[in-house]
Amino acid sequence: MSGRWWLLPGTLCTAEVFGPLLEVLAVPPGQCRSVRLDRPAVEDYAAELADVQDGDIMLGFSLGAILAAHHLDRMRARAVVLIAANPFADTPEKSAARLDQMARISAQGPGPVMAAAWPALVGPAARANPDLGDRIVAMAEETVRDLPAQTDLALGRPGAEAMLASAASPVLFITGRDDRTAPPDRAMRAAAIGGHELVLVDGAGHFLPLEAPQACAEAIRTFLLGRRQDCR
Repeated sequence: MSGRWWLLPGTLCTAEVFGPLLEVLAVPPGQCRSVRLDRPAVEDYAAELADVQDGDIMLGFSLGAILAAHHLDRMRARAVVLIAANPFADTPEKSAARLDQMARISAQGPGPVMAAAWPALVGPAARANPDLGDRIVAMAEETVRDLPAQTDLALGRPGAEAMLASAASPVLFITGRDDRTAPPDRAMRAAAIGGHELVLVDGAGHFLPLEAPQACAEAIRTFLLGRRQDCR
């Protein structure tokens, strides 16, 4: 597939979270540009994302998808794919959970915290895959220095409703039906705001690019071909 692929990973993630998905799509590493989430405010990324061009494809996962959603009214890409996204402002409970996570990681380190947390973040089938857990822990250990900025970014952002309504690019939401971190009902509500497409992946949780790369790739291919998809 031609054009650059912009990769916006989530909290405590590297671009490796997209690795299996990109392999299925046969996207070479040299065609990708990764954005590091190391700045605490949505507008801190405006200059970098201004380089997105008409033929480019943006993949955002979790916090990266939230960040992409906040720039939808300015980015003119071939497609923007928001994976495991909840682009609305945090509830008080969600904000408290983010702060608690940062406190626990500060006290214990990212390895033990994420080793205990990852099974609750994935779908039932993925819980039996220790290699997936190892990848999640390794990404957290590599990016823990960015966690304070990522937490500030998540807590300080506004909701992206206005940007969803005036998106300048075609938008596809992909969400796991078993995602408890960014529940499907939030993706359904967000997609409806701008009449965007939504695909729900059965059996997948929050880390669906790692859990279900084939299903994600199929949804993206179909979207890029301009074929309408049912919410499934």
